[in-house]
Amino acid sequence: MNLKAKRDLKNELQAKLDRTTSQLGELNRELAEQMITLAAQTNDTAPLIQAVEALNKAKTYYKIDSAPKEALIIQCALADTLLKLGQKNRDRAALESSIEAYRRAITLASLVGDETRRQDLKVNYKLAQTLTGRHKKTPSLFKVA
Repeated sequence: MNLKAKRDLKNELQAKLDRTTSQLGELNRELAEQMITLAAQTNDTAPLIQAVEALNKAKTYYKIDSAPKEALIIQCALADTLLKLGQKNRDRAALESSIEAYRRAITLASLVGDETRRQDLKVNYKLAQTLTGRHKKTPSLFKVA
């Protein structure tokens, strides 16, 4: 096999690896979406653990900057579902997890340049912190004055 043929084979194999890696990332994102939907429908936080694991696996298969919009949508859904179920079921672990999920979603919103979503996420992030006792509510200026 000559040098050009070896180079062509290497490029072809690299392209196949890149496609397969991308497909694995996509499958893990889809799994995370399904687990989030299941958790929301059943009011059970257990599927959310699988969603977090799937998202973490997806990150190993793609660079965050190659699919930030999809990752942002899923991360927002995960954070919102954790917060909702944490409040409804008085589940501190779910609330703590929602804080981490909101942090990641805020970062992704910054990467995408979605300032409106970023601000909305920060509101829910503070709510989750308040519910866990991490963030004390600031007194209103009208009550202080």
